Amino acid sequence: MDFLLWILVSFGITTILSISKIFKPVREYVKNKSAFWGDMLACSMCTGFWVGAFLCITYFSPTGNILFDACLSSGSCWLLYCLTWFTTLRFGV
Repeated sequence: MDFLLWILVSFGITTILSISKIFKPVREYVKNKSAFWGDMLACSMCTGFWVGAFLCITYFSPTGNILFDACLSSGSCWLLYCLTWFTTLRFGV
């Protein structure tokens, strides 16, 4: 159960940082200062990696290894992002 919660928390934080309207001004500010960091922040896979590393240090480590946690978060966030994107296109939700 902790593993599933960890993935959902990771996906939620990544979604807020990379695609939410709430965080859009911050993403635009970062992109104006540095195109590289702005692109990294707008990418769900890239942001998911760093969110996973942060969660491993501060909250809980499902694998016990910071690199594996970061990769797990990145892949999980990307998969969930693609599923939500596909659902939105397919069903217009």
